Amino acid sequence: MSNIFILLSHERSGSHLVGEYMGSLQNFRMVDEVCNPNAVRPAMHPESFHRFKYEFVTRDPSFVMEPSAKRHAEFVSDFFEHLRKPREPNGIAVDIKYGHVQNFEWWWCPPLVRPFLLNFCQEHDFGIVHLFRENVVEATVSGMIADKRRIWHSWQSADNPAAEAPIALPVAEVIRRAQLLERQTNLFKGWTRNNRKLEITYEKISPLLDSGAKEDGGIGQFLGSSSKGFKLRHRKVTPPLQNAIENYEELRRGCEEAGLGWCLS
Repeated sequence: MSNIFILLSHERSGSHLVGEYMGSLQNFRMVDEVCNPNAVRPAMHPESFHRFKYEFVTRDPSFVMEPSAKRHAEFVSDFFEHLRKPREPNGIAVDIKYGHVQNFEWWWCPPLVRPFLLNFCQEHDFGIVHLFRENVVEATVSGMIADKRRIWHSWQSADNPAAEAPIALPVAEVIRRAQLLERQTNLFKGWTRNNRKLEITYEKISPLLDSGAKEDGGIGQFLGSSSKGFKLRHRKVTPPLQNAIENYEELRRGCEEAGLGWCLS
């Protein structure tokens, strides 16, 4: 059984909270978003997928000049070995968002076909911790407000009263993005059905980790490790939606008409 795991999630799902807890486990290492150059900067971090690919192609330009499915599979395997080697025999988990899985395709990626990365994980017995937020409206609103305020994490919060002021959001766009997120999550649920995985939700896991990780929703057991002590660094950035959204009643009516009223009940 492999000691490599993927933390698979969407934006605003609580992945930094869960990832920080996973990194606190005995003999375990958490690797941040390797495909996000803003989180793991290629020029600074050897863990970056983009840096690894650049250096790989620099050594062997024929990788992109004469591509093949076999060579691509070997490249992906080499990347995960590259992440694992510095800390063997410890386990590692790699944070990969829904929107990053396309980086692991070679040149053919039909949008509704199971991504190569998930086939690769099944073939190599990589475990998957699939984290998602059931309340797709809250996740969508959280992301839109974070983008407007440019505050995505609690440690970025500025001492600025304006950062807490209610924001008017375009209702139709909130609903469109929430419905799209719901469809994406359902696709990944189906695509990971045959993987070795633990499926957890933000709604169930965040209260457990907030309580000091006496329970962790089975994460430690799934990863084959145990906590060595975890102190919560995160706090929720987005306040209750009634306080955060200036046109909350308009949004509530729109969600009810779209069948998403349960998200604001």
